[in-house]
Amino acid sequence: MTNETKRYHGLDLLRAVAMLLGIVFHAPIIYYIPEMADGFREFGISTDMIPEMELWLQILTQWTHNWRMPVFFMISGFFAMMIFERKGFGYLLKDRFVRLGLTMIIFASLMDMMDGNFTGQLHHFWFLYYLIIITFLASVAWTIKRPAPDSAATPRISNAGLTIRVLALIPIRMICDQLDGGAIRIAETYTDIKIGGFIYFAICFFAGATFYARRELLTPLSQRSVLLFLGIGAVVAFILAFNYVDGFFGHRRSPDISLTDNLIGSTFAASSALLWCLLLLGMSHAMIPQSNALIRWLVELSYPVYILHLVPAMLVSAIMIGQGFGQPLVVLLTIIATFIISVMIYYIFIKFTPLSWIINGYRKSWLKMPFGERAT
Repeated sequence: MTNETKRYHGLDLLRAVAMLLGIVFHAPIIYYIPEMADGFREFGISTDMIPEMELWLQILTQWTHNWRMPVFFMISGFFAMMIFERKGFGYLLKDRFVRLGLTMIIFASLMDMMDGNFTGQLHHFWFLYYLIIITFLASVAWTIKRPAPDSAATPRISNAGLTIRVLALIPIRMICDQLDGGAIRIAETYTDIKIGGFIYFAICFFAGATFYARRELLTPLSQRSVLLFLGIGAVVAFILAFNYVDGFFGHRRSPDISLTDNLIGSTFAASSALLWCLLLLGMSHAMIPQSNALIRWLVELSYPVYILHLVPAMLVSAIMIGQGFGQPLVVLLTIIATFIISVMIYYIFIKFTPLSWIINGYRKSWLKMPFGERAT
């Protein structure tokens, strides 16, 4: 199979898993942002009654928080470059504007207006906002560098050059943390781009695009000896980073952290994120050489489920906490119930409606006839 037609099923699934893990990350959101409890007082909860997260839950949330968005932006850069190479500037921007831009505008606005006011809140759609801007900037840069996308192969990047670009994520993360006041932050509104977080995720995106230029390295990266080395390094780096973590995207961050501890924590966090990203990229490529019905279903569900999951997750967890359940049961039941509810909403309101033209893309939408030919 040539590179022009090859599908990277492992990376497809890894991107889907990263999105579906949004449910796992947000299931305990009231525990790590206890101020949210005051919005659910009708369920018998309030900020002052929310206990501190248990150790296992701290580890789970900080682990997913550490690598989930970096690997997502890396894979997004990988596939964006692939689409640019195959179909060009116009197709890439049109696809991303529809599937990312319109989706963000519609669903972020609906969620923003749930309280009766429109304030431009992005909520969990912040990454779509960043991704649209980054994709546009990347497309312009790629076009300037190679105006005719189908006229030549992707420029060759040496092993040393690739290594330097990948390792650069560590000092860049340290700088970005400081730019955002000690930890990378995310946009809360359309006018609220956090420069540190934006640069960090943009670099992850471009690292993924660079990796596409040397995509043959996925094979040695997926070797057992390499995966073992990366796995050991990733675990050690996360253990070290965990001792320095403080809050999520800067929320509830202690103002008393010294600059030295902050820089050390940034170094370990960046090292952990990089190693986990490389490990998971190699593992997914090694373990998923082909697709199947389950993988295709998860890939299809991942994006709409992520779009829909936050409100059900908050409601279910608030109800469970109000009923007095412990943290393990709250998190488990919230994950299961949120996934089921989100899937049901998807099948009822999106998959078989014109909304699927936006979220899934018209070519991949079930609802094509009688308006056009169904994709083969």
